[in-house]
Amino acid sequence: MARPDDADDEEWTSIVFTYGVPFVGVLIVAVGIAAAVPGAYGIIQEDIADCGDPTIVVEGPEATAERFDGTPPGGVERLGFAELSNTEQAAFEEALADPIGEAHVRAPFPRYETFVNGTVVTYENEEYYATVVADNPCFETAALQFPLGVFAIALGIVGILTPPAYRKLVALERGLE
Repeated sequence: MARPDDADDEEWTSIVFTYGVPFVGVLIVAVGIAAAVPGAYGIIQEDIADCGDPTIVVEGPEATAERFDGTPPGGVERLGFAELSNTEQAAFEEALADPIGEAHVRAPFPRYETFVNGTVVTYENEEYYATVVADNPCFETAALQFPLGVFAIALGIVGILTPPAYRKLVALERGLE
């Protein structure tokens, strides 16, 4: 014969397994998604984006002359196209071919500081103003962020699936009695 305290304990256990554990499971899944998505992006970002490759803009000779009213001021450094590194030359030519004049400089970028301040590059006897418009830094994530996020999602799913498992166990237990 069951005592009244046993019935209260059974009801309390049923409430915890029916509502409490799935609620905690949903919270853990939410935290896991919040960790796993940026963690996954951190792993694949270099393959899908240009992180770490600064973006330069190159203005044509007319825009350059208009920008400086004909002559660049003395503070603007001048470079010859031949002085640029291979990656800088490739980006410069890519920007010239681009409709909006932008290109990414794939590392190495030895004249980065010069480009950040803006420079006039002489290319085929014409002057082009070039500058860095975006650094494109990489998104940094913790090394274990993605695997821990996936683990949290799996743990949360176990919590969500606890009520049906609990009900099956209770039904089995009652069937055995």
